[in-house]
Amino acid sequence: MTDETVQSNGNTVKHRDYLPAERQDMILSLLTRQSVATVSELATLLNTTEITVRRDLTVLSNAGLLKRIRGGAMSVGETPTPDRPSNRMASRDNLATNKPPVQSTQSSIELGPEQPAIGIMLPEPSFFWPEVIEHIRNEASRFGLRVITRESVYEADVREDAILEEMASDPTVCGLMVAPNSHPECAAITWDWIGRSEVPLIVLERDEPMIGSNFVDSVRTNHSYGVRKAATHFLERGHTNIGAAFTQTPTSASIEEGWRQILHESTAINCPFIASQIPPYDTTQVNGVVDNILESGVTAVLVHSDYLAIAIAQALERRGKRIPTDISLISIDGFATPSSRPLTVLRSPAKDLASTALHTLLNRIEEPQTATKHIFVDPTLVDRGSVLDLTR
Repeated sequence: MTDETVQSNGNTVKHRDYLPAERQDMILSLLTRQSVATVSELATLLNTTEITVRRDLTVLSNAGLLKRIRGGAMSVGETPTPDRPSNRMASRDNLATNKPPVQSTQSSIELGPEQPAIGIMLPEPSFFWPEVIEHIRNEASRFGLRVITRESVYEADVREDAILEEMASDPTVCGLMVAPNSHPECAAITWDWIGRSEVPLIVLERDEPMIGSNFVDSVRTNHSYGVRKAATHFLERGHTNIGAAFTQTPTSASIEEGWRQILHESTAINCPFIASQIPPYDTTQVNGVVDNILESGVTAVLVHSDYLAIAIAQALERRGKRIPTDISLISIDGFATPSSRPLTVLRSPAKDLASTALHTLLNRIEEPQTATKHIFVDPTLVDRGSVLDLTR
């Protein structure tokens, strides 16, 4: 990879060439927030050529994760209409200079720039975070609080401590919510800053380091409990021979750990295979998961994330297997699938998570000496009929 240093608004920033997997992740992330993306738009976002973008779109299209259209791509299951505008993703320059993204949420209360504010640092937008931010913003306005957001990116060389320091230096910011990067190199610096922060702070959707001085409040989705919900849903419908496949996200480790704990503590489920760190756009690895499904004779599969679930469903169908007639499936994420195919999903409750996070931070601001709290919010299982009832 090569780095290129440019000047943006007087600041030195770095643009680098992304690996194919990184580019494809960013394309999928963008298409969860807007229906259509053009080749030229993606080339600018990814700092690459239009030819390279077209190749990436072909890979993702072949995996069934998006649809190719003239001049670009659209999300799976969407129908473009002339009156549906494109919500442009923040440019790389804006990310590098820590400018907040444009927010579409409208509050019923107009809050001036001198009003107290909550600062939020979150990863580059996905289908999950914008909804959480919207709920936080709406509820914070009722307390007379503004919300300031800054985006990080899933890269090893991003300096999240600089983003946090910039927000903390704002005299109107009275508290911070942080979802640190999961890259070890970056995360160590971020967690060190968190441990030294003089501004009241809570962590969202991240496990804290096992050893360190980062004793701060946290609010997280209870993924281990969610996996129990999925296992119960399978068992109640007669499925005992169940496989599992997981991609790599900041939460995939806790999801897989929850599944392995179930297998360790219960004899009710036979799991002949667990496929880990499977990229949804890697057709070879996805086909390998499908080989395991067909050869092992499982009747059901637990999958994280939505995109991997879609890719596996597509690959199964190409081999003449249908969901749920031949294979039952539960996906963990629950945000990308409704428009593409009706998969039963485990979904993190954005509104409940946002409300819990805000009130936890407000309690920390008002009572800074109270004991540290770690709050888990249970995910919701949404039954869309992709688990066949074998008991009938």
